[in-house]
Amino acid sequence: MRGRYLLAESLGVFGGSLAFTGLGLLLGLEGTTWTLALLAALPYLTLPLDLLAGLLLDRLDRRTLLLAGVWLRAGILGLFALLPKEPLFLLPLAFLFQAVLALDLPAWHALLVRLAQGRLEREGGRLQAAQLLGDGLGDLLAPPLLLLAKPLPFALGGLLLAGEGLLLRDLPAYPPPRAAKGEGFTLRALLAGLAFLLEDRRLLPLTLYALALSFLSGLALALLPLLALAQETPPALYGLYPLGLSLGGFLGSLLAGKVGPWLGIWGGHGLRVLGLALLLLPFPFGPLGAFLAGMGGALGGVHLRAYRQRLAPEALLGRVQAGAVALLSSGSLLGTLLAGGLGTLGPQVPLLTALLGLLLLLPLALGPLGCGRLLALREGRSP
Repeated sequence: MRGRYLLAESLGVFGGSLAFTGLGLLLGLEGTTWTLALLAALPYLTLPLDLLAGLLLDRLDRRTLLLAGVWLRAGILGLFALLPKEPLFLLPLAFLFQAVLALDLPAWHALLVRLAQGRLEREGGRLQAAQLLGDGLGDLLAPPLLLLAKPLPFALGGLLLAGEGLLLRDLPAYPPPRAAKGEGFTLRALLAGLAFLLEDRRLLPLTLYALALSFLSGLALALLPLLALAQETPPALYGLYPLGLSLGGFLGSLLAGKVGPWLGIWGGHGLRVLGLALLLLPFPFGPLGAFLAGMGGALGGVHLRAYRQRLAPEALLGRVQAGAVALLSSGSLLGTLLAGGLGTLGPQVPLLTALLGLLLLLPLALGPLGCGRLLALREGRSP
C-alpha cells in the first residue's frame, strides 16, 4: 500500500478530529449538557447507516464511494465554518458528517484486500496507525485553534479532507463483483454481512470474541476520567491517559504486521489485561496502563479484522466489513451503558468486572481460538 494513501487517510482523520474535538469544546463552553450528550451519541445513532454503507459498497465502485464520502465531508466542514455556531445548525450537520463517515472504514477495509496483496496484518496496521496519528493531532490542536478563532478548526479540517481527496485521485478502481449486482435492495441483502459474521462456522468464534472485547472495553474505559481522579491523578495531568491510549494504539498497530496471529490476538489480550489492571494503581501507573491497554487493543484488533477480510466472500466484502463496524460499536455501546449503572457502586467496579470477563475469555486460547486453528484459517485450510 502506497505511503501516499496512508498520508491521505491520516490527513482526513486529522481534519475530522479537528472539527469534532473543536465542536465538543465549543458546546462545552456553552454549558449545554444535552447538546454534549447528543454529540457523544451521534456515532451510535448512525449504526443502521453502517449496514447501508456496506450494501452500497457491494453494489457500486468502492473507490468512487470512498472519494465521494471524502469530498462530501470536506464540504460539510466548510459549512461548519460558515454557519452560526449554534446547536440548531451544528448538530444536524454533525449527524450528516457521521452518516457519510459510515462509508470510510468499511471502504478502506474492503480496498485493503486488493491493495495489501496478502499482507493484510502489516498494511492494516499501517492504515490504523495513520488514522490514530491523525486523530491524536486533531485532539491536540483543536482547542487552541478554536480559542484563536471559532471557524478555524472547521475550515482547516475541511481543507485537510480536500487534501485527502486530491491525494487519493489515483486509487485503482474497485468495481463490485457480478454476483452482488444480481441481488435486490432488500432487508435480507442489507443484513447479509451480519448474517455471514454470525453464521460462518470458521468466523463465528472470532466474531463472538471480538464482540466480547468491544463490550468489555466499553465497560472498562467508559468511566476513565472518574477512575483516574479516584486514583489520585492530578486533574491537570489527566490528558496523559487518553494520550497513553492513542500512543499505545499507534505502536500496537505498527507491531501487528511483525507477529503471527496467535501472538497478535492473545499477546494483545495479555497486554490489555495488564494495562487495565495497572489502571487500578495510583498515579503514575495509570497512564502506563492506558498505554498497554491501547497497544493490546490495537494489536489484537488488526489481526481479528484481517480474518474478516480474508474469509468474507467477494460479493459480501463491503457488507461484512460494515456489519462488523456496526456489531462491535453496538457492543461498545452496551458496555458503556452498563458501566454507567455499575459506576454508581464506585468507579473501579466496571473496570474490575471487565477484568474478570477478560480472564474468563482465556480458555478460548486453548480451544476454538488456539494457535493451530488460527494458523489454518490464515492459510485458508480447514482447522
